[in-house]
Amino acid sequence: MKKKPNYKLRRTVALIIIILIIVIPILIINRARISRIPVLHKYKEYKEIVKTLYTVDYSNDEVKSIMETLNKKKKMDEIRYDYISSLKEKGYSKDTIAYILINLSKTEMTKLLNKKYDKDLEEYIKIEDFDYDKYDRYIAYQKKYPKLKKEDIVLRIELKVDLDNYDDAEEEKNPDSLLAYVNKHRYINKDYEPDDLVEMDDKYSNNYYGVNRLRSEAYEHFKEMVDAANNEGIYFLADTTYRSFDTQETIYSNYAYEHTSEETSLYAARPGYSEHELGTAIDVSNVWYIEEGDEEYEWIKRNAWKYGYILRYKKGKEEITKYAAEDWHIRYVGVKTATLIHNKGITFDEYWYKYVRKDK
Repeated sequence: MKKKPNYKLRRTVALIIIILIIVIPILIINRARISRIPVLHKYKEYKEIVKTLYTVDYSNDEVKSIMETLNKKKKMDEIRYDYISSLKEKGYSKDTIAYILINLSKTEMTKLLNKKYDKDLEEYIKIEDFDYDKYDRYIAYQKKYPKLKKEDIVLRIELKVDLDNYDDAEEEKNPDSLLAYVNKHRYINKDYEPDDLVEMDDKYSNNYYGVNRLRSEAYEHFKEMVDAANNEGIYFLADTTYRSFDTQETIYSNYAYEHTSEETSLYAARPGYSEHELGTAIDVSNVWYIEEGDEEYEWIKRNAWKYGYILRYKKGKEEITKYAAEDWHIRYVGVKTATLIHNKGITFDEYWYKYVRKDK
């Protein structure tokens, strides 16, 4: 029996051929216009974004600057005009809206748009060092210390004081600098040893357990300071100065063995994380380590800055330094730096962030 032809399939194929015969020439003739459709679509969206920016009261120059920045950062495809109008309706200022458009990802903007107006965000964005990636940390720290200014919160988060000790640690790449920064989140290489260490004379150092060494510039200024104190009837010596990585490791291990973890955290540094390894730090003593209330301490507090030394771990600054106050621990940073730190009443941590890190 002869198979019956599939007329339905034939009709479908014929229809497709006819359509192609008609459509392909049209597409070829209008290919230039068709190719412009995505461009026209983007141009239309571009115009809507510009138009909406004007409703936020940006000037011509401000609109131009925002658009140029978005293009430069290749963020135009992430921006929609209704994002801008929504942020305005929520009550955000023009400066905040500009920051959000330029700095936040599409995902971050979407999350923000799903939340109520955030007054804290408005205030934090005005701070020079604001980093949106750390915003949750700002808020968490703010809840813990509600009386702190937002500028101080940003600074402390930048100094990583909210992190556990030794987390997110960075290496100090220039330990020879008098402004080298070593703390519980910054360390120096275990093989580092200053090449200008000098042995200290018995007049200035307790060398009973071995001759102490200090970097030459720090030593010269320490001698001047001790001589000046002696002329006023005040006497103290360097008790502990430079320590190698291995020496610090032994000291830390012994301290940790004899004390609680909390005490160790407050008073001892892991090897690599101690200022004594820089060769510019001194623990001063008379017979015992000098403490607040001792006449030697009061003299040092009043005068050390004149000789380039600072009290490194001050009382009332524990949240920043992450060490308990050590009235006996001084550090040489140079007269200019010590004078500024003394006059402003800040820690070396704050000085480093404001004047050293930013310069880099």
